[in-house]
Amino acid sequence: MRNVLHKVPEEARPVLKPYLEAIRDAPDIEQGRRLVAEVVERFGREYPSAMQSLQEDLEASLAHLRLPAAHRKHVRTTNLVERSFEEERRRAKVIPRFRSERECLKLVFAVLWRASERWRRVQFSEHERKQLERYIEERQRQRAAQKEVSPAATVA
Repeated sequence: MRNVLHKVPEEARPVLKPYLEAIRDAPDIEQGRRLVAEVVERFGREYPSAMQSLQEDLEASLAHLRLPAAHRKHVRTTNLVERSFEEERRRAKVIPRFRSERECLKLVFAVLWRASERWRRVQFSEHERKQLERYIEERQRQRAAQKEVSPAATVA
């Protein structure tokens, strides 16, 4: 939100900010995308760089809408993200470099998983844990399928 607001004149910020808040607080990701399209259509001609910034960061800005509504407020703020980055940097000092991207991702995932277990206001129900496990399994299947397709593409 700050990135977009910094690209418009100060007098326009109070007008644009409620629209950006409505996008942030959308009930689901589809509604968030619809609201973004409306905002871009309404303000695109006046503030093209701000609308370009909004569209470039769209998926990252709407990622919290994929989570259960009870978790969104606590996860969308940067405090958790910043704390996780700090923890990752602390751990990475012990490991001078990663041999592969997978090693780095495993470390980041472990840090985020541990942080999620310490969240005070965000509690994962058994149902939500199962959803997360299914998501992880699906991502693993997708990666395995990509690996099967990838060697054939390089041979051709």
